[in-house]
Order: sequence, then C-alpha cells, then structure tokens
Amino acid sequence: MTLHQKMRLLGRQEIIVYLLGLLCACVYGMKVDFSRLRQIRRPYIEKRNNHCSGNPCEEDKPFLCRSSPTCIALEQVCDSIPQCPDGFDESPALCNAKKRPSIGDLEDFLIKNEHWIIPALFNGASPELVAHSLVVSSDLEEVKLMVGMDPQSEENLHEAFMAVLTGDERPLLKMGMPQEEWFDVQFMLNRLIEGGLQV
Repeated sequence: MTLHQKMRLLGRQEIIVYLLGLLCACVYGMKVDFSRLRQIRRPYIEKRNNHCSGNPCEEDKPFLCRSSPTCIALEQVCDSIPQCPDGFDESPALCNAKKRPSIGDLEDFLIKNEHWIIPALFNGASPELVAHSLVVSSDLEEVKLMVGMDPQSEENLHEAFMAVLTGDERPLLKMGMPQEEWFDVQFMLNRLIEGGLQV
C-alpha cells in the first residue's frame, strides 16, 4: 500500500469517527456545534439551524417517541401516562433507568470493587454489562439472565441485597468485601432498591 493510499484510508477512518460521534450525540438529543468540524463538509453532515438532524424535537420537548415523530417534555417521561402512541415513554426499562444510578456511576462503583464484587456476585461478567443490567432490569431474575450468572452468584447477589436491607455487613465480608467498602456498597445497593429493583 502506497503512502497516498494510507493517507486516504486514514482520512476515511477519521470521517467515520466523526460520524459515530455525531450519531451518538443525535441519539441522546444533544446539539452539535458544526463550526468545529470545518474539515468535514456535506454530504457527510447535514446542518439545520445548528441542530442535529437526528432529533427534530424542540428544546422544551426533547424526548422523541420511538415509532412516531411525537416529541414530549422530559417531565412527561415515566409519569404513568403514556404520551407516545406506542407507550415508549412508559416502558419499564426506560423508567427503571430513570430512577436508578447512571450506568457510568454503577460502572465506576463496580470497577472500584472489581476484585471482589464481580467474581462473587456477577460470575466474572464485565462491569459494563453488569451496570447496564442493574439499571434496566425489573428484578434480580432479569439481572441473572442478562449477566449469565451461575446459581452461586445468583444466591450471593440475593444475599448481598438482603444484607443491605437488614444492615448486616457480615455476609458481604465473607464474600471478600473490604470492611471500608461497606458504606459505599450499602449506599449503591440501596439506590438500586429505591429505584425499584425487586429483590
């Protein structure tokens, strides 16, 4: 491969990275400042009034329904009254995620405690997968299915939540939790319970 071909390939890869970033921003309803992307011009990016064309919603109603062009205010998401024609704004996974810690917060917590919590409670699964499953699942059975836990991990996870509910750290200490992590573990698992995770 010649130097010229390598440079063209690098340019294409750079465009792909920009487009993926743009797509992610569009999906999450963010606005994109296109003036910073001077080296990329049409047809790769469409600019409409400095808004991303992926989310046509106004600022006061940024939530785009899944199967229709209906836009609703964030306050109307998970308010027990479906505003989207398909009811997407009241879907259990979406509403669970709204009430619980963010995936990023959970992932940070899991990585901090990865040496004991991942093998003991989640059968060695990746912190990212575990965090996602804890945010969107309705109950521990769904977590088990999403993560692919063995019976021992499932039992340990249930025991960990029961320990938090009763305020007894001893079962978690037996699983390898360092004493100084009790308050962090208790806080995070309580937030999941308060967010509606059925244990």
